[in-house]
Amino acid sequence: MKFVKAFNNNVALVEDSSDLEWVVMGTAVGYQKKKGDMIDESLIRRKFVAESSTVRRPLAQILDSIKPEILEVSVELIKRAEAEIGVTFNTNIYLTLADHLNFAFERSDAGIEYTHPSRWEVKKLYHKEYQAAVNAIRFVYDQLDVLLPKSEETFLTYHFVNAQNAHAKIEETMKMTEVINRIIDIVQYHFQIKLDEDSMNYSRLVTHLRFFVIRQLDHEQDGNPQVDHTLLDVVKTKYMKAYQAVGKIANLLLKQYGWSLSSDEKLYLTLHIWRVTNSAETE
Repeated sequence: MKFVKAFNNNVALVEDSSDLEWVVMGTAVGYQKKKGDMIDESLIRRKFVAESSTVRRPLAQILDSIKPEILEVSVELIKRAEAEIGVTFNTNIYLTLADHLNFAFERSDAGIEYTHPSRWEVKKLYHKEYQAAVNAIRFVYDQLDVLLPKSEETFLTYHFVNAQNAHAKIEETMKMTEVINRIIDIVQYHFQIKLDEDSMNYSRLVTHLRFFVIRQLDHEQDGNPQVDHTLLDVVKTKYMKAYQAVGKIANLLLKQYGWSLSSDEKLYLTLHIWRVTNSAETE
């Protein structure tokens, strides 16, 4: 890889043999390098190319606009968030989050705060990601003495959720939040209960719904049906009220989004709903 420019001693822009630009990170990776120099690839700890961002603005232009201290803090808080949530993010988050924080700092300096109506939905649907976002705001304050507004809890949560799906966009993550929240509302209204958002079964239901919505957004098919119809008939009878709720959910998804629930999906969703609404079950 050839050196293009340094953003600081530990972050540099490089070019591979296909003329594709990458951001590389590592101790002294950009130290005393001149344009065209070969870099020591053994020093690279992380590298990424943000394809979605380069469509809007060139990579070098984006990085030039980001203060080095913001980029360094972004890298550290991403590592912390990965450890908290227990996942490894898609590498695109390094650039998209740094770019977002850079604008967030500018808005904070100008006293501008965006209100976000989905804050409570985000908090209850993405427990780990939301807590990581809260901790990230605290970390930014500790490191850079900048207190980001409350609205950033929601925006950072979206980034952390989004980075768990390689092809997701923030708009799709927001749509996923909307869909899951509407499904949860249907379940609560159908059973006339308030679900325990701290329970393991609630977390399992939300996780199941997240992957279902991702498949729909990615236009993935369920493939060949795996469920024996006899088993589905047993579930319909044994967990009738949960299956009725699934019927209402299926109607909503078809009318509002044009999505159909397969037999497999109806079975799994029925079982998840029964578990989360069955007060007799122990965690």
